[in-house]
Amino acid sequence: MCLPVSLPATLPNYNKWKRGICLKRFLVLLLAFVVVVFALPLLVLKGCEKEEAKVKEFEDVGTININVFDTAKGELREMNLEEYVIGVLAGEMPSAFHIEALKAQALAARTYTLMKAKAFGGKGCDKHPEADVCTDFAHCQAFEDPKSITYNYDKYKQAVLGTKGEVIVYEDRLIQAVFHSTSGGKTENSEEVWTNKVPYLRSVASEFEEASPKLMTGTNVKVNDFIAAMKKLDSGVQLSSKNIKNQIKILDRSEGGRITKLSVGGKVLSGSAVRGALGLNSSNFTISYNGDTMKFTVLGNGHGVGLSQYGADGMAQNGSEYNEIIKHYYQGVEIMKIDELVKVWSSSSFNAAN
Repeated sequence: MCLPVSLPATLPNYNKWKRGICLKRFLVLLLAFVVVVFALPLLVLKGCEKEEAKVKEFEDVGTININVFDTAKGELREMNLEEYVIGVLAGEMPSAFHIEALKAQALAARTYTLMKAKAFGGKGCDKHPEADVCTDFAHCQAFEDPKSITYNYDKYKQAVLGTKGEVIVYEDRLIQAVFHSTSGGKTENSEEVWTNKVPYLRSVASEFEEASPKLMTGTNVKVNDFIAAMKKLDSGVQLSSKNIKNQIKILDRSEGGRITKLSVGGKVLSGSAVRGALGLNSSNFTISYNGDTMKFTVLGNGHGVGLSQYGADGMAQNGSEYNEIIKHYYQGVEIMKIDELVKVWSSSSFNAAN
């Protein structure tokens, strides 16, 4: 290439400038290389980790799926079993409870669910035949969508993972792991509340329930309202507002203290029927009278059979672990892994649901 005549006089400065430009370009390219190779993947990975955590939120809690009828949405949902148990735990027990009580509740909820699940020999939800269970607390179990839990989600999940894959069995069969809020000091024998005598649902002492807001409650009922409610139960009831006290007599109480039978206006009614008609917390009550008002003093909350939730928390607060709580409220039971139980069933001829 031909250069201008004046170029040789300035060539040394030009070369110096050219070398400086090349060095700057090299440094810029090197910096860009470092960003692309090292920094950018870290930024992308960080963003992916957040997204991945959302997608895989329940991936580590098991592989069994169940069909749940969501009564709030009116739809059938296929759910991971452990995800469902987290929702039941949030719906059934306060997060402030001791972790060992939460574990006991998680174990009871999982067992109750699989006992009803068709894949495990259960009959499913009789209210929603296409489902194994539903989210109606009065029919199956209370439930809160895990994705909507904004308080102590990690504690609920810890309780579920702490009992992951475990169930309660009696003679290698899943038990009816029923539970209630507060026994009032002693749980009930199954046959004194329902029909069948179940060997593991025996009346046991339930101490440490003092924290329950419904350990003892009072309800005032006007005499005329009481009469109307009893006649709805049985049209043959003959009651007068005068001297109502002499027209009511408690005939029998259960081992746990709940009224099983009482005479009302010449008719024998069950304590649970009277409880339901008056909206009382339990059928363990006494009655006092003051003019045209009857006061019902009630002990406990719920049917009283199986695990007492406040009793479980009280036991945990006093040092009991979840397996000890379970074996106290469900007499003679064992805790097994689901896969171990399935192996027993596979090698035996009995029907697991019977």
